[in-house]
Amino acid sequence: MKKFILAPLCSAFIIPGLGQVINQELKKGVFLLSAVFVLFVIAAALLFFIVKSLLSQPGTVHLSLSHILERVDLLLLLGAFGGIWIYSVVDAFLQGWRRERRRER
Repeated sequence: MKKFILAPLCSAFIIPGLGQVINQELKKGVFLLSAVFVLFVIAAALLFFIVKSLLSQPGTVHLSLSHILERVDLLLLLGAFGGIWIYSVVDAFLQGWRRERRRER
């Protein structure tokens, strides 16, 4: 399978950054993989604290500023992940396409 097809598919459906590794852009791929891992760990910890705070007093709704900020932080993390994901897929396709065109010449 051609790299300009395989690389973005791996970045899109497996993990962002894998397409860069397939395209032999190791530094960029490791950076993206690391960024996704860090965002995942932070989001998981934040989600744990949100669920823990909601379950600490069942039957009550928490609308304090700290709870709203926790949810905003989670949305920002998801937005950052989405941005990295889109960049990874588009970059993997474009770099794979350029490498394929250079090889054909």
